[in-house]
Amino acid sequence: MFRRAWSMATAIAAVAILAACSDSGKPAQTAQSTQPAQPAAPAATKSLVLYASHPTEMVDFFIKAFEKENPGVKVELITGGTGDLLGRVKAEKDRPQGDLLWGGSSTTGGSAPDLFVKYDAPVLKDISKELQDPAGYNAPFDAFAMVIVYNKDLVPAAEVPKTWADLADPKWKGKIRFANPTSSSSSYAALVNWKLIGDWPLVEKLAKNMIIDESSSAPFTAVAQGEAPLGVAYEEGAYRVQKTGKVGIVYPADGVTLLPGGLFLIKGGPNPANAKKFADFVLSTPQEQALVDNFVGRRPANTTVKFPAGMPAAADLKVLPYPTDEAKAQQKEWLAKWKEIMIGTR
Repeated sequence: MFRRAWSMATAIAAVAILAACSDSGKPAQTAQSTQPAQPAAPAATKSLVLYASHPTEMVDFFIKAFEKENPGVKVELITGGTGDLLGRVKAEKDRPQGDLLWGGSSTTGGSAPDLFVKYDAPVLKDISKELQDPAGYNAPFDAFAMVIVYNKDLVPAAEVPKTWADLADPKWKGKIRFANPTSSSSSYAALVNWKLIGDWPLVEKLAKNMIIDESSSAPFTAVAQGEAPLGVAYEEGAYRVQKTGKVGIVYPADGVTLLPGGLFLIKGGPNPANAKKFADFVLSTPQEQALVDNFVGRRPANTTVKFPAGMPAAADLKVLPYPTDEAKAQQKEWLAKWKEIMIGTR
């Protein structure tokens, strides 16, 4: 396995290089036959280029397992934020360099379906139907909810918020950490969640109390380190810091959404057969059970595995139906509205 990090700071250089490489300066070749070309099956290769925004500990775990089961195949891992990696896929659209984008949610690839190919496999019969992508692009590896995290030393037990609406109380002004939804797909899911409950009036009230971070991990990290009493976090991150004993988790009583995690096959990637093979691998029952057994806070998508101890099942929560199509179609408009609200509340 070979690993590299990626940020949008390198995107401009990458685009320039790809543009230069796409024009060899050679004259076009004349076709030798008028017979229509037959679609060829993906050629077998010994490589896989994986773009991932998940914690490297988990990604490395599944890469090693995949390489062990597929001797000779080597995975090149490129890490970065979900937004940065999606930007890379867009920058490389005319000359794709990656095979898979692993991270974010179902809306990550859903926001740019022209960059990906549809995923279909027998293993989908074991995946929760509620998590399957109606459009057919996402390979739902896991699922997550957005939750409230609080520092037990900074928030008295009697004052722990029980709902999203509780976070709008003026006493929490400047005390809630939240990742920017323009750069965090999980925070965008939270924004949609709030709209379902109280529309823009609730969003405005919440925004007044928030300190905005540019990293999805910053809110729960700040709460765990005592830098903030409250934060809005994705489920896995919340459970990660709960192990410190200093952090509590609240599933808001006014409703949560459950989103499938994102795993997308990049259109025109150099190793399509291995990309499909990797997706099939991580969705399989043994690997989904390995997810539960080794990574606290991960909610499996596969219904054949034993559910994580201590994590409330969907039946125990007030689950709001996530408006996938509307959230995709209105994303640009809703994020623009969010920016306006943030400017108005500063």
